[in-house]
Amino acid sequence: MDWLIFLATFAVLYRAGEQRLTFTQCAWLAGTSAFFYMLASLGAGFITSRKNARLILWLSTALTLLGIMVCLFAGRFNTMLAGMAMLGVFPALFFNSFQAFMRGESAPGGLMKTVGIYTLSWSMGTGMGFISSGSFYSHGPSLLAVLSLAIGLAIIIVIIRHKRRPLEEISSEEYVETEAADARPSNARYVWVGWIIIFTAMFVQKPLTSFFPAICAAQGVGSLAASLPLFLIFAVQAFAGLIMARCRRFLYRRSPFVAAHALAALLFFIIWIRPVMSVSVFAFSLLGVYFGFAFFCSVYYSSNSGNRVLNVGINEFLVGTASLAGIFISEWWMRFTADSSSMYAVCAIMLSVSVVLQFFTAGAAHYERGRRQKIAAGEKD
Repeated sequence: MDWLIFLATFAVLYRAGEQRLTFTQCAWLAGTSAFFYMLASLGAGFITSRKNARLILWLSTALTLLGIMVCLFAGRFNTMLAGMAMLGVFPALFFNSFQAFMRGESAPGGLMKTVGIYTLSWSMGTGMGFISSGSFYSHGPSLLAVLSLAIGLAIIIVIIRHKRRPLEEISSEEYVETEAADARPSNARYVWVGWIIIFTAMFVQKPLTSFFPAICAAQGVGSLAASLPLFLIFAVQAFAGLIMARCRRFLYRRSPFVAAHALAALLFFIIWIRPVMSVSVFAFSLLGVYFGFAFFCSVYYSSNSGNRVLNVGINEFLVGTASLAGIFISEWWMRFTADSSSMYAVCAIMLSVSVVLQFFTAGAAHYERGRRQKIAAGEKD
């Protein structure tokens, strides 16, 4: 599904650069998708369940294909906006229902592996969307449309043919992974940490995927070269997320996310100072490590405590909210400074502020857990 979405997204935004649309118009194209994704995700969090997730999956896939056709063949700005709105609503329904579906299909105790494979899958799909769109863009929209229909049909067939786990069997939807020899126990308050992480990650990633293709097109960079750094982000992100499934000791701790955010902020500052293609390829690749860590943690924390469906609905709502904020704040600053590379400074500052918020939120979570443990020990005595 991410392959489909970002194949169309790259084509729209690269075309926007070719047509010399302004950063404001590019922001509206990407922001429209994020706005409708945000609203649809909040609603989907209330209606999606393990029972209806499968039906929503294949219906939303079919409707997403319709939106992609609009995006690929749109020639006017208003038609592009309509297509991007469709790429907000229908994928939101898909991803909210898919996360309920994957928890329901995952055996108890298998959530970390499931989330790792999920991160690998959607990240590689996103990367493939960028690189395939960049590779075939010059051949016209018809070839991209045929590729999209083939991928969409494959998704629908897999969903329909999948043999479901019986509803009466317990799954990760009803099970909390609590203890492990090399890990801290589950901490429900880390759901808040996960929400801050995903807001930050989407805030800094969305300007890259929204403005980088248009900037490259306006500068005469070929579509394949423009798609390569974005592909590398998501390829590295994919495997970083999969590795996280084996790194349980990094969860429910403050040091790992402080280190990850500091690295990402440094890389954004480097790109800001030296915004050339070679530096972008190098820094974007390393940023994939941060994004893999961030997205894995946010999905895992939301899926391992409390009302999972609602938690994930809020997660996806924050994806849309952060995307809007990242797009329009970066666009405003680029317009104010008359410098397209200044968006990297905005991202670096956001990461620096966010890690402080996460640190104190995590500190409060650990303090509350310790207080409860002391109370429980006193009651036993």
